[in-house]
Amino acid sequence: MKEAYIYSLYPETAELDFSALGCHLWQDEYPAFYSCRVAVCGVSQAGVLVCFEADEPSPKAVFTGRDEPVWNDSCVEFFFRPFVDDDRYINFEINPNGAYLCAVGCGRNDRVFLRELSSLEPKVKAKISECGWKAELFIPEQLISDVFGRNFSVANTEYIRANCYKCGDLTPSPHYASLFPVDTPNPDYHRPEYFGKIFFKNK
Repeated sequence: MKEAYIYSLYPETAELDFSALGCHLWQDEYPAFYSCRVAVCGVSQAGVLVCFEADEPSPKAVFTGRDEPVWNDSCVEFFFRPFVDDDRYINFEINPNGAYLCAVGCGRNDRVFLRELSSLEPKVKAKISECGWKAELFIPEQLISDVFGRNFSVANTEYIRANCYKCGDLTPSPHYASLFPVDTPNPDYHRPEYFGKIFFKNK
């Protein structure tokens, strides 16, 4: 269980509470590990904000377009179910260029890109530094509402089920880490049964 504070205004990064992606997954086959942190919070009457910080020098960043296979680059990911009574979840995947993929569905297969369901877009930005890179994702409440066909409000949501990931399938050192444990024999992030609860709490 994790907590996500609800802010009345868009917060500065320095205000956020970061948690480590401390689960080093499938490490026997993929021993590389890059420290990564994530902060999830709500912005009242606006949406969900997710910020990543990755200590990964010289990250791989090839893709530049929307819905390209950014998981093959250095990548951070946020998968979440906004409604506890709906098995569908959204996956957001972001590389150091700020290129992103986002789709919805109940599992790995038969996913639908969000651009097919809403004219709204998430706000995504990323920045590379000497020590690593950062990514910021803002998901408007209305975008979530459009995708699921029902109203989503941070203020009226007790919790979401989610997981946050770090990966890089085709990087020089493929690596996998998560916020909540994933107990599968092979790399697979499309496993909503391993999503943890993130509770919204007023700041």
